[in-house]
Amino acid sequence: MSNKKLTTEEKIEKSKEYEDEMSRLQNKMKTMRAAKKKLDAEIADELEKAEIVTDQAVGKKFRSKMSIALPLDKYSEIIDFMFMHEDCVEFIDEVIAKYRHEQEAAKAKNQEEQSIEENGEAAESVLADDSDNIEEKN
Repeated sequence: MSNKKLTTEEKIEKSKEYEDEMSRLQNKMKTMRAAKKKLDAEIADELEKAEIVTDQAVGKKFRSKMSIALPLDKYSEIIDFMFMHEDCVEFIDEVIAKYRHEQEAAKAKNQEEQSIEENGEAAESVLADDSDNIEEKN
């Protein structure tokens, strides 16, 4: 609507349109919140299941190194002792540092590849624009 003044009826109609739009958006937000809450619960459940599987695999590997099956509290004693032993703690720190370094290197490589890909797409776009400009001149 340009510079013309709205009549009272038009203002009332516009106000009703705004009210309807706000109600529609509020309903959409409620629906989205419910969907997000459900999705977050599914994500948490999946992550918990993945952690359980990982824990089981770690436990199985650890138990396979033992010559006898022990109760859980005995495994806990062994693990607690391992984390008190200075050489073991240093080794664990080295493994963690190496893992983080590998993750950072992979992330940097991925970002570099993505940057190269984006630059290639940008170059193709510029070339396409240039060819369009050449055709227009002819």
